[in-house]
Amino acid sequence: MPILVIFAVVGIVYLVQKKIYQKYWNRNLDATVAFTDHYMFEREQTTLIETITNAKKLPLPWIHVKFQIQRNGNVEFYRNDMFSILFYQQIRRRIPYTFTERGVYTIKGIDLVSYNLFITDKLAETRHTGDTLIVYPRRIDPEEFRVPYERMNGEIVTKRALMEDPYMFKGIREYQPYDSFRKINFNASARAGEWMVNTQDPTVSQTIHILLNMEKGTQHYEAWLYEQSIRLAASLAAQYEEDGIPVSLYCNGKDLITGTDITVPAGSSSGHVHEIFGALARLDITAEVDHPIARDLEEALKGRDPDTLYILISPYYGDDLKQAYRELRSYITAVQWILPVSYRDMSDPEFTGSKVPEELEDVYLWQN
Repeated sequence: MPILVIFAVVGIVYLVQKKIYQKYWNRNLDATVAFTDHYMFEREQTTLIETITNAKKLPLPWIHVKFQIQRNGNVEFYRNDMFSILFYQQIRRRIPYTFTERGVYTIKGIDLVSYNLFITDKLAETRHTGDTLIVYPRRIDPEEFRVPYERMNGEIVTKRALMEDPYMFKGIREYQPYDSFRKINFNASARAGEWMVNTQDPTVSQTIHILLNMEKGTQHYEAWLYEQSIRLAASLAAQYEEDGIPVSLYCNGKDLITGTDITVPAGSSSGHVHEIFGALARLDITAEVDHPIARDLEEALKGRDPDTLYILISPYYGDDLKQAYRELRSYITAVQWILPVSYRDMSDPEFTGSKVPEELEDVYLWQN
């Protein structure tokens, strides 16, 4: 008889707790996973904050918190943590993680799985909560692109020396035969007893326009070479903007969020740099381009903007692009093609070792 009573009591307890857990296990239960940073660079470490809060009198002896981090729509990281949480308790866990590739990382939901006291019923729920982290392409050491950078700087210095801003007063000097009569400062001339003229600071009107090409010669392209091209574009943009030179960016690759070509107008501020970095972080190198970059070189040739210095970054070097670049170069000297190459490219018979074919003589081969 006592055994029957025990079984009856256990049975009642089981049924009661089963119904209680079915109805209340997820009430006042909160779980979040968030990035501590909203943007960072490749190879930097950040921390994920996983928090679970049980704000009720019912304890949860077993609960799994499952989530995944997606990069550009693909699963990058998966985690399944188990907790035992009492009533009115909060547990917070810090998870260090290093993101080695640029892109858009998202946490789109959290799966919660718990059980009753007898572990007989599986209780599950998905929380549609999330967070986003933008990983920028890492900056390359300026020494690695010093030669093409100084080439373009030479063009900028030359243009600046030829253009003076009449509104930027710099100082006074003695009159020279080539000076304009309008530059004479009569008050200073009267005091000095000889003709003196005003001098002005040079006009800073040059803009760097970066053209980043995502064309591929074959289906078996070297993805890392295109990633290096993206890093170079980001690094050059940042370097020029640090020097106070406005930079614009165009890429015929696709923005993985909007599905359109990437265009960032000219600017020269820290916010503008982040805009360029963010656009390059969203670039999908696997997407097909709608048109070759040669078309944009042809448009540049038609415009021939004297205040724009063009930098083409393209691992692709097909005949159409070489022809368009050669033609643009014949009319505009302020244009530089940086061709990222691999050791496999350098073994191509077209290069004959380190010798550059005639149509690429003005191209800077960047081997990294």
